[in-house]
Amino acid sequence: MESRKHSSYAKDGSLEKKLDQLIDDIKKLPNKRQKLLEDLMKDRLYDSKEACEILSISLPSLRRSIKIGRIKTVYVGKYLRIPAHEINRLVKGEEVLTVEEAASILNVGKIMIRNLIKSGQMEAFRFADKGPFKIPRKEVEKFMKG
Repeated sequence: MESRKHSSYAKDGSLEKKLDQLIDDIKKLPNKRQKLLEDLMKDRLYDSKEACEILSISLPSLRRSIKIGRIKTVYVGKYLRIPAHEINRLVKGEEVLTVEEAASILNVGKIMIRNLIKSGQMEAFRFADKGPFKIPRKEVEKFMKG
């Protein structure tokens, strides 16, 4: 039995022609857009379900965070995608602490940390409306300094 091949892998080199055409189209773009496209091609793009699993949040929480601008996205055609660098920023790059971790660093109680957040003396955010507070490490360091 002969194996079936996808039509774009035909011997006439149609896949190679399509790739060559794509490269030519990219080269015709203005330098700024060309750089942006190259950067996006290097960076993995996650769909909403994958991003929710990585960030440990629900889909409505992700949508809310996108809507208020906490998470930056890009469109690929009509599909919304979250770049890997954006997820890394939320998970690793901009290190966030829990209330317990911040209390431990500052050597105070959890209630004190929550009161600082409520009074506006320390910035924090939540992915979900009722979810746990996430406190950027820089906020804790800023509080320690002054």
